[in-house]
Amino acid sequence: MLGIEETSDAVSRPGNSKAGRWAWPVILFSVLFIGWLINVIPTGALDSEDPQGSIPSASSDLAVLQIQSQAIIASASIDSANAAEALKTLREQSRGFKSQAAIVLLEDFINAPMSDPIASLEVIKEDKNAPEWLEQIERSLSEGITAEERAVLRNELGWFAELAAEPGRMAPEKSDEIKMRSAQVIVLILLCLLGAVLVILAGGLFLFMLARNQRVTGKALRFDNKVIPRGVMLEAFALYLGMVALGEAAAIVIHGSFSLVSYGLSIVVPLVWPRMRGYRWRPFFRSLGWHRGEGVLKEIFFGIIGYSGVLAIASIGICLTWVITLLVGVFAGGGPDSTFETASPQPHPVLGWMFRGGWVEKLFCLLLAAVLAPLLEETLFRGALHRYLRGRLSFFLSALITGVIFAVLHPQGWLAIPALGSIGIGFSLLREWRDSLIAPTVAHAINNGLLIAVVWLAL
Repeated sequence: MLGIEETSDAVSRPGNSKAGRWAWPVILFSVLFIGWLINVIPTGALDSEDPQGSIPSASSDLAVLQIQSQAIIASASIDSANAAEALKTLREQSRGFKSQAAIVLLEDFINAPMSDPIASLEVIKEDKNAPEWLEQIERSLSEGITAEERAVLRNELGWFAELAAEPGRMAPEKSDEIKMRSAQVIVLILLCLLGAVLVILAGGLFLFMLARNQRVTGKALRFDNKVIPRGVMLEAFALYLGMVALGEAAAIVIHGSFSLVSYGLSIVVPLVWPRMRGYRWRPFFRSLGWHRGEGVLKEIFFGIIGYSGVLAIASIGICLTWVITLLVGVFAGGGPDSTFETASPQPHPVLGWMFRGGWVEKLFCLLLAAVLAPLLEETLFRGALHRYLRGRLSFFLSALITGVIFAVLHPQGWLAIPALGSIGIGFSLLREWRDSLIAPTVAHAINNGLLIAVVWLAL
């Protein structure tokens, strides 16, 4: 196990090894600022005429809506009344012109009992800011649209344009293909749910055995909270968050490119900072958690096994998010049928990129989510921040603080904090179990990779 005996001579300590007093204020300000951006900005950009403004929000909503629509299409052939009820709920929860217009096309496509897509469209057009491309939908409902008009709709609504009627109010050319694909998506979702339940059960058993082994032997958790350095870890984490927050502020005030530049600097500067503070890189990275553990292949295997425990812990947070969402719907919206905007987590921007893009963009999203994000986030959250906190606090408090900050910085909004925070706690447990960051990084990659893969197959 990595301990002080192994690092005290190897790490060159500067005169002041404590974290600078500036670190926590920078972290707190950055978390509050980024959290504010996440929860305020997206709702204002849903139907922006600027393509760069609409993709992260409206397109992400359309991606989620497509999967929901495919479920309704598949169920319509079995139980049209139930499909009509689901369509009604979807309409009440929709936000933005694009989502509402997409639901009108869905309503017309499934021809559910008691549905009136023309009336639904008229309600949308009553808004003085209604976009001109709604004329194509109106034409689809009255006489059908041409290939050129469908191309206009496709540019705005993506997949939903394929639901529009052909000239003469004939069924869409891809009608049978859409219905078959929707049935396949339902099967995929059911298989994923079944697999998740089995993995959660296995994860519960894993957590029980790990807790029992730790209670009996006291050696199941390999993390040593006495390892140094620690202060510079907090500084590196603060620099990461500070640069991200500063870049987002500059993107709003000056130009959007500052956001991308800041993300690049936020990766490089925190890793260079320890050297500037007088620490050698090799022992620093080892203290951070980037070491072989019991061997790279073994640690990868432990990450695969450990992911079941992460999912078991995450299931608790997901349930909490669901309960809070229902409560917000009741108290903020006056009932359980309140709007999506006030009673649901935000969809991740990656969904919008996948909805709009081809296989190249989808592959990029997969690499971003399953490779870059796990490496960066585990290095900074379970590496730097967890190392610093564990020198002062218990595992549970350290994991809780790390998990909450981890969740707040994600773009799904505050309602998703219990779900995302519990996932972060699971990753912290893997760090505590193995000490090496290989296992939590592998588990993180599996989690993100599976989600992206399922979305890829569903869209």
